[in-house]
Amino acid sequence: MRPMLATPSRTPGVPPSGPGWVHEVKWDGIRALAETRADGIRLLNRTEGDITVAYPEVAAGAAGLPDGLVVDGEVVALGPDGTPSFHAIMPRMHVRDAARAARWAAERPVTFVVFDVLRVGGQDVTARPWTERRALLERLDLDRPAWRRSETFDDGDALARFTRKAGLEGVMSKRRDSPYLPGHRSEAWVKTPHRSELVAVIGGWLPESGNLHALGALWVGQPADEATFDSRPVLYPMGRVGSGLGRGERDTLLAVLRDTERPTPPFDPRPTDPMARRARWVEPMLCVQVRYLEVTPDGALRQPVLRALRPDVSPVHAATAALLPTAP
Repeated sequence: MRPMLATPSRTPGVPPSGPGWVHEVKWDGIRALAETRADGIRLLNRTEGDITVAYPEVAAGAAGLPDGLVVDGEVVALGPDGTPSFHAIMPRMHVRDAARAARWAAERPVTFVVFDVLRVGGQDVTARPWTERRALLERLDLDRPAWRRSETFDDGDALARFTRKAGLEGVMSKRRDSPYLPGHRSEAWVKTPHRSELVAVIGGWLPESGNLHALGALWVGQPADEATFDSRPVLYPMGRVGSGLGRGERDTLLAVLRDTERPTPPFDPRPTDPMARRARWVEPMLCVQVRYLEVTPDGALRQPVLRALRPDVSPVHAATAALLPTAP
């Protein structure tokens, strides 16, 4: 089963209003379905990949939940400012080693924020309206380590103002009468995101189409583990960023990147984008600040824009670097 997906708000920055809608915080983390079974819990990501081993604290916190339960939620981690942060959880996304996952759980624990229920006692409840599913969710014992229930709000505009001021990702609005439609993107769920920013490390560049001597886009990522790598960290890939820099800045940056080229990518896992065949890989020594709309299930930035070069930030500190003031 795949999670239900939302459509963007028709008016950017403004969630839908009226008594037929209910609103929640849009969490900046990893979407997951949790299924309880006789042999324990299983966590699946948005594309049905098993991610249970990556979050042992969530699995341990599920002890005692009844079998045959499927809930939908977001695995979140707190950033340096105390708010949920995607780049705080990103180093854990691809962890498949139980010992390493346990170390992460001790050093940077996550919380599974549950906001919907799909099955109870093995019975499918997806056809029931949101109000009934929410009542079932309220009856579940989710007051447990690494678990919590998402709060709901009636005033979407007020929640949008609060989440923007608090540095949260945005607002998720749902029709109270909506069924749960697994794997479908529905207008019964509407997302109103605030654009986010982070500091990333350049790990490669892509020539312009038709001009091998001009910078077309950057390959960026973040340190896999800033506590154990020196000034040349291994990076988790976050995709390509092509817009935001002027021609003069591109030419200046390209001159620096050409002097740091290497034969292999500094990313783990290696980028699978077909365009990677044309990439020129570089030593991960330079940082940039990137604004983006959201993050795809495989960890890539959606609609990324380069805001600024960040020569003041060391690559090993990119994940915790302070951001430049946000422009309108």
